[in-house]
Amino acid sequence: MAEINEGLRSSLAALISTWAARRTERARRRDLERVAAASVDLPVHVEEVAMLRPGRPGLLDVVAAVGDRTAHAVLGLLPPDAADARRPLPGEDAPLGTLEDGDGPAVVVDALYDTALAPLVLDAIVPRDEPAVLEVVTDDDSGTVLVFDACCLTVFTWLAEGPDPSVELLVALDEAGFNHLAAPLGLWRRHGRDLGVVQERLAGSSGGMAVALTSLRDLYAAGGAPEDAGGDFATEANAIGTMTARMHLALERAFGHEPLDVTSWCSDVESAVRRWDPSLLDAVPIVETLSHVRRAGHDLVAIRTHGDLELGRIARTDHGWVVVDFSVTRAGLRSPLADVADMAASFHRVALVEATENHPAGRAALVALAQAWEDRNRKALLAGYLSTPGIEALVPSERRLVEDVVAVYELQRAATGGSVKQT
Repeated sequence: MAEINEGLRSSLAALISTWAARRTERARRRDLERVAAASVDLPVHVEEVAMLRPGRPGLLDVVAAVGDRTAHAVLGLLPPDAADARRPLPGEDAPLGTLEDGDGPAVVVDALYDTALAPLVLDAIVPRDEPAVLEVVTDDDSGTVLVFDACCLTVFTWLAEGPDPSVELLVALDEAGFNHLAAPLGLWRRHGRDLGVVQERLAGSSGGMAVALTSLRDLYAAGGAPEDAGGDFATEANAIGTMTARMHLALERAFGHEPLDVTSWCSDVESAVRRWDPSLLDAVPIVETLSHVRRAGHDLVAIRTHGDLELGRIARTDHGWVVVDFSVTRAGLRSPLADVADMAASFHRVALVEATENHPAGRAALVALAQAWEDRNRKALLAGYLSTPGIEALVPSERRLVEDVVAVYELQRAATGGSVKQT
């Protein structure tokens, strides 16, 4: 750890304030629904500084309190005469400022956005012969993801106190033998906090959302039954169900299970629906579904789940479907069918959005096609899930109860805006 005198602390605080404000501006340009990054108006207190690489070019890893959150920034130090020749990655241009240390003056940049410095960050965590960073694929509130030739580096932007739940989940699944993921190659930890993770690169993968949209566009162009369209998604949905079940079996091996308090859960759902749209509690199908789950669900089990499993968090590779995003931090216990409900809900969203927003002409006909696509792929998802050997130990044997539990989780998700606290 580097010593922090008051002069260095003050200089770094100003740099972190600029860094945080720049992240806020990038988030606003992406029209994020929730821009939580700090601005220059929030107080900054530098807590710790680690020298990842001395000299010029140098690397400082800074952890600072920004408002009520803990920021994590990797700062690159360049000699003043080399700053004009740097090659920033798209999304970053101007330096953050200047800094004076024992090696003299330096121009300070965000090291994760510099083509020469980013490989040095990776080398400081997991020494590798990586010639260059290829691109920044993600830069949001959860972290920055850099793609290299053979691996990906995720650097967390805002830190949790103690281990990061997403890293804990990733490592536990890998150790439990779940291979539908990008395997962790190295963990970046300091003082009990996760700063980042290096994972294998899944070359040639296609995002789940992109695969589903290809299927939908084929269907909307051709019309007719989903199974007759060129890009029928049912086989993929079935495989996603199988992958999800295997993930749950691995999570149960890693973390165990416990009984689910069905009565309390159903009461929570009813309370959420009452705040959202109380008229729904007078709808006979919803009343009957909740009643059936409450009566028959006494033997449901709860496990550690992904927390927000949906098409945007998975990808298809040459070897099958994988989970690529474990950034969810809701780390409680739920029925494994909650993840199934989250995935099914994402089928609904992608089908309806593509029909109503991207095809305004002939919208009514496309909505009917969207419903047919959703129904077919929901069935395929559940079929793949329930046919996976061993899953019968975690979910009810009665098919109707399975479907009703999924329906209640979807209702809870809708009533809470997709933010369902795990219990």
